[in-house]
Amino acid sequence: MIGVLLVLALAAPQAQSRTDATKASLLTRASAAIQAGRRDEAKQLLRTAAERFESVQALLQLARLESADGDAAGALDSLRRARALAPNAEDVLNAFAQVSLAARMPVPAILTLEALARLCPTVAQYHYLLGVGLMTAGDMIPAIEALKLADAREPNKPLTLIALGLAYNNQKRYPDARDALARSLELSPDSIEAVAALAEAEVGGGDHAAAETHAARALAKAPTNATANLVMGMVRIAQQRYPEARDALVAAAEADPRSPKPEYQLSLVYARLGDEGNAQRHVERYQQKLRDMEATVKALHEAGFSGGAQ
Repeated sequence: MIGVLLVLALAAPQAQSRTDATKASLLTRASAAIQAGRRDEAKQLLRTAAERFESVQALLQLARLESADGDAAGALDSLRRARALAPNAEDVLNAFAQVSLAARMPVPAILTLEALARLCPTVAQYHYLLGVGLMTAGDMIPAIEALKLADAREPNKPLTLIALGLAYNNQKRYPDARDALARSLELSPDSIEAVAALAEAEVGGGDHAAAETHAARALAKAPTNATANLVMGMVRIAQQRYPEARDALVAAAEADPRSPKPEYQLSLVYARLGDEGNAQRHVERYQQKLRDMEATVKALHEAGFSGGAQ
């Protein structure tokens, strides 16, 4: 009996060693296939490693490939499987949150990022992504708090300052927005997003000349920029140049179809043009988009988001 137990004890490490070698071989072959541009072959090797060995590493690599190839559903499925195997792994949670954000699924992204921000409170990136997710959902007050934490953890990051500026604009806190965006432009003078957001803060604060200058500068480099087109439309309304305002605002709505802001401004333009039918249509679109945002925020809090700063 003792001899049998000894044989079994010796066999177990050897079997594990063979398993580890096979898994490592699959991952190595997948990496080589990626380097050679054989992405389908790489995906199949990674799926095999995931299925045979429940490899979290394989699932993460597979999700990265799927996400890069535009397969958000496949990437999320791979990451859900990885989370089931490693529910508290930082790299799995981070990947799941970022893919969810890219797929415009703010509720699971925010809940995951809130957990990450608690797990790793000193990592600025998680607070930043949490703020971006909350902005996407339309929950601006906790978004600002998350972004302020990101700025405190890692000061003077242009993307954080741009996001703060946009969130402040949404809350009509235009002096705060201008301060954040001016800091961003000092660090990254060529940022189109910062210039466009600054233009929005300026038009909100009544400085139409500066807003027009900055919006035109952004549009010269990025003609479809949603924020710059919105600002130009608002400036043209103030100048009573309604057809030009309409065209800019239509471009803004097309570039950012989830935003209610262009719809409200378009309702004003069509009212000025005497087109009551289109004016009412854009009022209804504006109201529907607000309801959609409110529903997302409600779903977020019902799902357990605390909304508290870390």
